[in-house]
Amino acid sequence: MLRILIIVLIIYAIVQIPFIIKAYLGRRKYQQKIKDGERRNREIMKDHEKKDDQK
Repeated sequence: MLRILIIVLIIYAIVQIPFIIKAYLGRRKYQQKIKDGERRNREIMKDHEKKDDQK
């Protein structure tokens, strides 16, 4: 009985590995998009400040 339980848990872990990897990579991609957006916002704000200074 214990062997069957251990085997089932090992199979479950093996099946879950691809989903864990996919979620991790998806989260990294999402965080990178956020960083890119923040960087773009800073650039836009700097451009607006330069235009305001020229007026």
